[in-house]
Amino acid sequence: MSSTGEIACNHGETVVDWRHLDFYRDVVSQDLGLPEDEFCLRNLSVTNATDGQSGFTSLLHRVLVDVELKNGECEQKSYIVKENSNDAIGGNEEENYALFEKEIEVFQKLIPEFEKLFQYKVKFGPRFYKAVKSPSTVIVMEDLNASGYIMRSSSNRLNLSDSRAVLSRLAKFHAASAVYTKQNEAYSKFFGSGMFDGDTAGAAEVYLENLKKSFVTSLRERNCSNEFLDLISQWNKNLYVVGAELFRLNDNDFNVLNHGDLWMNNLMFGESDLMMIDFQIAFYGSFSFDLLQFILCTVEVDEIINKFDELVEFYWQELQDAFQILYHSSLLPSLENLKADVDRHGFFAAILLVEAIPLMSYMTVGQLNMDLMSSPELKDTYKSPFICHKRHFNVLFR
Repeated sequence: MSSTGEIACNHGETVVDWRHLDFYRDVVSQDLGLPEDEFCLRNLSVTNATDGQSGFTSLLHRVLVDVELKNGECEQKSYIVKENSNDAIGGNEEENYALFEKEIEVFQKLIPEFEKLFQYKVKFGPRFYKAVKSPSTVIVMEDLNASGYIMRSSSNRLNLSDSRAVLSRLAKFHAASAVYTKQNEAYSKFFGSGMFDGDTAGAAEVYLENLKKSFVTSLRERNCSNEFLDLISQWNKNLYVVGAELFRLNDNDFNVLNHGDLWMNNLMFGESDLMMIDFQIAFYGSFSFDLLQFILCTVEVDEIINKFDELVEFYWQELQDAFQILYHSSLLPSLENLKADVDRHGFFAAILLVEAIPLMSYMTVGQLNMDLMSSPELKDTYKSPFICHKRHFNVLFR
């Protein structure tokens, strides 16, 4: 925790040090809708916004600023500062994947445009206030906790009702992105590929192959059915290479701006609303990536087994409603084409089983260790409760 008791009322040159009180003058001005000469800032405190590291490339901080208005009234404002740091898990990947550039564009430009299409009756993420790239890259956003939103425990999965609420919001986000694409120029180059890109393979191929070997070892030690093991033995290509093929843009698909990492830790729930956070690996491509990742990584296991097709159809119905609201029903794919798109990208489920699902399960146990995650001795990491029955194993993994 850090704090300062200085008073900031001056209007000099721009301050780039995010731990300095003056840095928040324009933030508070936007937040309150007041000119900067209508208030003074007194006291700044900084704490960690999470118990540990917030993700793979960033650190999250909560900043509290005491504000004194001209009429003498005082209030405290709370903001989230997301900071790029090489000390964070995988921090050196920022340069390779332009993660912060993506997120800044999503929060600063795209989300406001998407919400505008819905006449601001729908919100997709926290309010963006500012970003700087020197001396380090930071983003200042609305503190959703202060606005009444909470992040649920990643050790739990969502019931059917809550899953439908997320799918409804996701369908609106995807519909808005499709309309935006029709009305505007193409998305910037940052959104040209997801995390599986043929130009960035290298060590990632070894990383996924080690995970695959450990996954198989874990299944054997748990006496997994030979039927499933035989299917896995047919994965005769490197998983990264397959992933890069899946992520290659196909103009015949229903393509949208994908969140790219939609699971419990990137959702925040209010009393009757929800928000998506962390758009660092957003990309333009088939909607099926967001849909499959959310369902397989976040929905209760019994609902995946018994309600998978129903969830896909619910998403399509919400997509239909969203396009009607946006007066672009012509952009709606048929339900048959949408399901075919899911099937074509079904092997993504296998990649999620090998990497994302055990990784998310491990994060609920303790500090994530990327050295361990990339080690061939990984069998103890595979403690995910996820079980896929024969039908979905065959359909999604073919």
